[in-house]
Amino acid sequence: MPTYHIITFGCQMNKNDSEHLAGMLEFGGAKYTAEPKGADLLVFNTCSVRDRAERRVWGQLAKYHYLRRKNNSAQKLYLAGCLPACNLAAIKKRAPYLDGFLEIEEARQYPPRRENSPEAWVTIMQGCDNFCAYCIVPYARGRERSRTAEEILAEIQAVDFAGREILFLLGQNVNSYAGLYKTKKISFPELLSLILRECPSVPKLAFLTSHPKDLTAELIGLLAADPRIDRGLHLPVQSGNDRILSLMRRGYTAEHYRRLAADIRARAPDIKLSTDIIVGFPSETEEEFADTCRLVEEIGFFRVNTAGFSARQGTGAAAMPQLPREIIASRLNRINALINGEKSARK
Repeated sequence: MPTYHIITFGCQMNKNDSEHLAGMLEFGGAKYTAEPKGADLLVFNTCSVRDRAERRVWGQLAKYHYLRRKNNSAQKLYLAGCLPACNLAAIKKRAPYLDGFLEIEEARQYPPRRENSPEAWVTIMQGCDNFCAYCIVPYARGRERSRTAEEILAEIQAVDFAGREILFLLGQNVNSYAGLYKTKKISFPELLSLILRECPSVPKLAFLTSHPKDLTAELIGLLAADPRIDRGLHLPVQSGNDRILSLMRRGYTAEHYRRLAADIRARAPDIKLSTDIIVGFPSETEEEFADTCRLVEEIGFFRVNTAGFSARQGTGAAAMPQLPREIIASRLNRINALINGEKSARK
């Protein structure tokens, strides 16, 4: 019986994908081992959303390829996830030593082998139709595809919630969910209500990720009304400047985001709002960066994930004139200092 180990890079959706990869491998007769060096099959489930994540993948691949040669090991190295989905030919050319590739779509046909974690993850949709200028996701995961509500309910009802504290519903843009339930399309708030009604064993329900242009009053009302929905809401703003938001193809303005945040807090004051920020987007000026800093100060997020812009090949932003790396690094350091200062002040 061969052994396997999966090294996962990236977000919660990648972690959930790895659970399905594990389910597929075990269905085929493989057995999990916690030791990657000793695994007969070593699978890298990859992320290419940012340049840093991609560099980490290549670093790990090089490490285990070196160890395999050094130890004259028969270990097989496999790649899965976003990296081969974006440019398989380039991957094969750069890493001819790989033994093969695993398809996430195929793995999703198998029940997941769930991690021993307080969290459980269920993917409700794949892909994205927004084509934000900086984002590789539509190219790596394709266009939006919503699962049926029946499939989602069946997967949730199969979860053993003993020892688990929360269930996360996952999608690149959960607000645009449009799956079928008994032959009729339902919205994301309708899916949430259905899960809360049909799955009483779920202790707490959360979801990632929401898009500001698609977050509805109906969803805000549901957040306010049902305490089983987690009080954390992740709502990426990316920039506080309208010109940059337009270049990013985000579909909303900074003022729209401010009104949305105000409405959420008025109707559900216990919600903890978190966000994502990208600094150094192509052509961003010092004044436009200052707009983002002001928005962060005004809203007072519970948590902010920041990143310096990194061009992803094939996206719209990659063809735009890029800012010097030192400017991007400076702005990233300054906004992180601002955020950390706000956290200290709240303490």
